[in-house]
Amino acid sequence: MILFKNAKVKSLTKKIKVLQKSRLHNQPREEDVARELALYQRLIDLYEPLVGHKKYPFAQLMVRECLRAGAALDNANFRYLMGKSLLDEAKFREQLERDEVFSSAANQKEVVDLYQEAHAYLQSAQALGHIEAKRLQGLSYINGWGVDVDQDRGFDLIVASIDQEGSWDKVPEIFTALGLNKPEFFAALGKHRSKK
Repeated sequence: MILFKNAKVKSLTKKIKVLQKSRLHNQPREEDVARELALYQRLIDLYEPLVGHKKYPFAQLMVRECLRAGAALDNANFRYLMGKSLLDEAKFREQLERDEVFSSAANQKEVVDLYQEAHAYLQSAQALGHIEAKRLQGLSYINGWGVDVDQDRGFDLIVASIDQEGSWDKVPEIFTALGLNKPEFFAALGKHRSKK
C-alpha cells in the first residue's frame, strides 16, 4: 500500500511540475489551471490519511503546502482552507500560551504570524466571493481570534454571508454549525438586524 502511495505521489508531483513550468513560460489556460488544482486536491486526498503515519512524518506539512500552492492560483476554496488551517493552529498555539506550561517567546511570535497569515488568506478568499471565509472571519471578530473583539463587525460579516448565500431560512443550522446557537447570539442577531 505504501509503495503504491509513493508511486502515486511521485506521479502527481511530476504532472504538477509540468503544469507549473508551462504556466511560467506561457499564458496559462483555464483548463490547465483547473487540472493543476485537481492534482493538488488529489495529493491532499493522498496525504490526509497519512497524517500521523510513521513513514510520512511530514504529511500534514505536505497537505498545507498543497493548499498554499492551490491558493496561489487564485482559488477561493484553497485560500479558505489554507486560512482555516492556519487559524486552527494559531488558536491551538494561543491556548498553549494561556495554559503557560508550554509558553515561550517563539510560540508567541508564531501565534501572531499564523493569525496574520490566516486572516490574509480569509480576506482574499472573501474577495473571491467565498461565503464560508466571510463567516469564519466574522467568527474571528466575535471570538477575538487574532483580532480585537468586535461583535458588530463579526455579525456584519455573518449577516452579509447569509445575504450572499440567500439562506435566511437556514439561520438556525448555520448558527449551530458556527457554534453560535446560544440564545444570546440569536438575540444579538435580532438586535443587529433591527439596527439595519
